[in-house]
Amino acid sequence: MRRNITVDPLAYADPVQNPEITEILDLASGEVLDAVQWISGRRYDHLIADRVSIRENLSSVPRFSCALCPTPVYLVSSPEKRFFFRHKSEDGSCPAKTRSALSREEIQALKYHGQRESEAHKAAKSRIIRSLAADPTNSDIYTERQWRSSLKPGSRRQPDVQAQTVFGRVAFEVQLSTTFLDVVAERRSFYRQEGALLIWMMAGFNPEDRRLTTDDLLFSNNSNILVVDEETAQLSEREGLFHVRCHYRVPEVNAGKLKDRWRDEIVAFRDLIVDFEKQTAWAFDYAGQANLLLRQREATRLGGEDDLRQRICSFWLARNQKTPETVSQVETWQNLIGELSASGVPAPIGDRYDRAITGLMNGVLSAREKTPVGWDFKHLIQVVHRICDGYPEHALTMGVALREYECEDLIKAQDKKGKWAKRSHAMRQAILNGDERFLPDSGTLPFLKFMFPAIGARVERFLASGLGRSQF
Repeated sequence: MRRNITVDPLAYADPVQNPEITEILDLASGEVLDAVQWISGRRYDHLIADRVSIRENLSSVPRFSCALCPTPVYLVSSPEKRFFFRHKSEDGSCPAKTRSALSREEIQALKYHGQRESEAHKAAKSRIIRSLAADPTNSDIYTERQWRSSLKPGSRRQPDVQAQTVFGRVAFEVQLSTTFLDVVAERRSFYRQEGALLIWMMAGFNPEDRRLTTDDLLFSNNSNILVVDEETAQLSEREGLFHVRCHYRVPEVNAGKLKDRWRDEIVAFRDLIVDFEKQTAWAFDYAGQANLLLRQREATRLGGEDDLRQRICSFWLARNQKTPETVSQVETWQNLIGELSASGVPAPIGDRYDRAITGLMNGVLSAREKTPVGWDFKHLIQVVHRICDGYPEHALTMGVALREYECEDLIKAQDKKGKWAKRSHAMRQAILNGDERFLPDSGTLPFLKFMFPAIGARVERFLASGLGRSQF
């Protein structure tokens, strides 16, 4: 018997390495995507939520199609929980073959072995009915009764249990390990159109032994699973209030990384947070708490980065520029650069280290302070010419810094003979003609982006957008 594989929700999803469909077309953006890269680039819990959404919208607003044919595709998994895309239907015209020779009905028949429902399924339904009946706020409780669509007379469903509750009319389905994802998606769509709520219940839940069908429900329900067991049923009967057990993930930040722990608690059904459009019902807001922790972690990181930036700039402004000792040999600077490297930002290295740092820091800080820094000059325009003469790879950065710190009027006033106006025009034309002497190299760009984020971002956008958009 094959052992079930349980995947860490925060791990990246594992794709089938040689899928039949190698590329998919994003129908919203028109972009062709590598199927393996798209799958492997997503966290497992996010991929499962996407898988449910993709399947639910497959017939109405498909998200992806096969890149070789116009057929919509959806995500499926191997028994080892390796994912790949499958055609919605196949007529033999596409070279990618993704479907089993057996139909869904044949597969389902093999799984059920001719048995409509197990004793465990019957017991779970009985506990739901007992719990609902114990609470006088519930009414019209039925089991295995047809629910006819109010919009489409020919459309109907037969939920395990249905009742009128504090949330209006609710359908309860007991989840089976053999429930197909398209069945889940079709039922969600049906009850959404009815303005009603579908709630999936389980007889039990083990977070360390989760089948894919359980993950489909878990991660599309804000990482909450609802269970009605004998303890909750007895509590409902004793207190006259419908209770459920909720299993959910609790996010934590440990050593700067997001981690999870599992928790379960018994809650009153009426206290669940429900969303009719998303067809969700949960007790703990995992997504909201995780996003809050990530924002706090990012704020802490940025606060630490701001402190390091200020200390580096303060050191540079205070240092004796005329000392014979090169900056890379100064112990204080070495410690600062060590902190920078520890934060994941490589500083320029090699023979050009001191020269690259000197030109960049002197130039940008001069623009920021609107007065020469690092050189014994009287005017900012002298710094601009010095950069272009001795550090041409920082010329573009210097031009961006002058705009960022609003130095244009000052430079124009100091450019009494118009030399800079002519020179900047010539450099602009040279860049347009493909001259890369005035563009930053890869060695200094990470340092620039960390030390002066706004300037670094503009320089990076310029490099990515092409030379035709250049402006000094």
